Amino acid sequence: MSNDNKITFQAFTELVARRARVSNVEADAYIHQLAMTMGEELEKGGDIHLYRFGRFHTTHVGEQMGHDPNSGEPLTIPEHTRVHFRPYSSLRFAVNAPFRQLRIKELTEDKTAWRIRSGALILLMLLLVLLILLGIGVKSCMFTQNASVVPPEKSSSNIEPARPVYEAPLTVTPAPAPVNTAPAEEQAIPAPAIVVTAPAEPPPTAKATATVVTVSSGDTLWAIAATRWGDPFWWPVIYAENRPELSHPNPDIIDIGITLRIPALAGSVNSPRAADLRLKADAYQIVADDYQKLDNPRAAEYAMVAARGFTK
Repeated sequence: MSNDNKITFQAFTELVARRARVSNVEADAYIHQLAMTMGEELEKGGDIHLYRFGRFHTTHVGEQMGHDPNSGEPLTIPEHTRVHFRPYSSLRFAVNAPFRQLRIKELTEDKTAWRIRSGALILLMLLLVLLILLGIGVKSCMFTQNASVVPPEKSSSNIEPARPVYEAPLTVTPAPAPVNTAPAEEQAIPAPAIVVTAPAEPPPTAKATATVVTVSSGDTLWAIAATRWGDPFWWPVIYAENRPELSHPNPDIIDIGITLRIPALAGSVNSPRAADLRLKADAYQIVADDYQKLDNPRAAEYAMVAARGFTK
């Protein structure tokens, strides 16, 4: 391997020969034959799936307008075919294993900080104005109350003060207690108790309707599940929901431009209910059955997961 972490073809051939325990000539012939076969298959527009490695496929790009990077003049880019490679999860996780503990950190300055500071300053000013208005209102109310109290006039010495008048006390005769004339049997019956019932539980809200997404170039069910639900391992649920309308009964192939339904869950991906877990297990079994029809070795793995079921 060179200093820039690039392995030469000769070194790669020797590595394959050493691990396969064959000669360098046989390893060289095998590598050339593999590359030639993959190239011929991609030229026909086919897809190549290598177990635990990845998928090679092509996409057709129509004619479009562009600019010359050197002169900046507009130019027409003719239609062409692009070759894509998408690694499988096992390879991607193995390559990114040293960086699995890293977290994304925002290096640019937070452009919303000035909005927060401005909002806090405006709120503080409004609160100050409100306190001032409240103080003015209280002071005005106190002034009005003091002005409404008229001081008593001084009594003249020529006026004789009024004498109190005494009246005979009023005698109140209590009313006789009511006599219950009902029969003894009716008198023994106690009054009915008042039962306070709890408010009826509100009816459950209607189930959320499914959303839709249009497949673009480079999209996969794994990526769509990660974007929509935040968990890519729920992708079989999307495949099982749209399987009757798919032109290829292959979980690894979806056509560009089709519309996929994203089913609504009873709970959520982070807090799934029992119905969601059964839906996920059934979807894994459907994927296992389709893989089995295609002789894909991943069928056994998905069938085992479906049989074991999910608990969360």
